[in-house]
Amino acid sequence: MLTIGEVAKDVGINIGAIRFYERKGLLEPAARSEQNNRLYTEHDRNWLLFIKCLRETGMSVEDIKTYYDKVKEGTSTLPERIDMIQAQKAKLLHDIEEKQAQLVRLEEKLERYYRGENY
Repeated sequence: MLTIGEVAKDVGINIGAIRFYERKGLLEPAARSEQNNRLYTEHDRNWLLFIKCLRETGMSVEDIKTYYDKVKEGTSTLPERIDMIQAQKAKLLHDIEEKQAQLVRLEEKLERYYRGENY
């Protein structure tokens, strides 16, 4: 079992975010120690890593909650979950293409500046 501080450090998110995810229903309430401290399993840690991944791709907390609810429903929801992850992947690929185009524009501007142009 891991404390909230250990999980937060390991996953790379703050303690407040973990508590927020619990309040929003994205994470089952943690077990408690005799001192009433939150305790997390390796499964909880892995799920938090995936939540972090989804958030970094731009998925909303509400959509992650929908996804998590489908996970808890069982394997009958696999097609829906696959669709959700594929849609998020497509959005991420689109975002990457946009960022690459922005990078090209910045490189073009720098090249003009290196040639002594003022615009």
